[in-house]
Amino acid sequence: MKTGSKRSGVLEHSGHDYEKLLARWKSLTQRIGWKCSLLSEESALPVLVIQNEAAAEARGGGHYLSAGVHGDECAPVWGLLEWAEAHLANMKSSPVVIFPCLNPYGLIKNTRRDGQGIDLNRSFQDSRIPLVAKWQEFLSGRSFDVAVNLHEDYDTAGIYLYELARSAPTGDFHLSACEEIIPRETADVVDGSDFENGLLRRDTSEEEMQRIVEEELDGWPEAIYLYLNHVRDSFTFETPSERGLEKRIATHRRFLEAVLGA
Repeated sequence: MKTGSKRSGVLEHSGHDYEKLLARWKSLTQRIGWKCSLLSEESALPVLVIQNEAAAEARGGGHYLSAGVHGDECAPVWGLLEWAEAHLANMKSSPVVIFPCLNPYGLIKNTRRDGQGIDLNRSFQDSRIPLVAKWQEFLSGRSFDVAVNLHEDYDTAGIYLYELARSAPTGDFHLSACEEIIPRETADVVDGSDFENGLLRRDTSEEEMQRIVEEELDGWPEAIYLYLNHVRDSFTFETPSERGLEKRIATHRRFLEAVLGA
């Protein structure tokens, strides 16, 4: 996986510097007064969850945002951070919950799996995994309007989006907001699924989601678990990891701005 070139004054990290990532999140949350908590500690590394006062008090509505479940996909964690640094201070009335990096071991080691060799994005139903158990416990009784899961793909040349939604389609609009930075993926089939102009909006019935998990994925991704248990609409956004890191970070930030209207 290529991480792009460093440009002085713009990109001051390798993409896999978890210590720097944590320091910037802690500085931001202290400055704006958001709650930053330890969700779990995996491979001696802290996994944080961040929420505003509205999310801490409410059990429903708002946004769920996450990145870094696959450690070899580094642009999402920085795109999420840069979006937060620009916009979080103004987001007070609507609940927002953020998981800045769910797999810090993988980020540091530049690997998809966690320190126990587990692909977390096929394991979000498995409460035997300590991190997943803590994540499920945190989400118990909570619901959200929208979840955004940020990812990357080594095998594609453009951006694309999985949309699981009970409300009117918005995925094409969100992609349009990003394609001036990185164009859409043009392939009709991505990772075994049929796409149209970089978008896959799935049949959203519970039966179809169960079939996909059992027959196609061999496990539970974060987005599907959330969709069936905690969220109205779920977006999984992907950038091509062979593009320059700065452009990928900017594209993730732009996608979040499109979804959250910020």
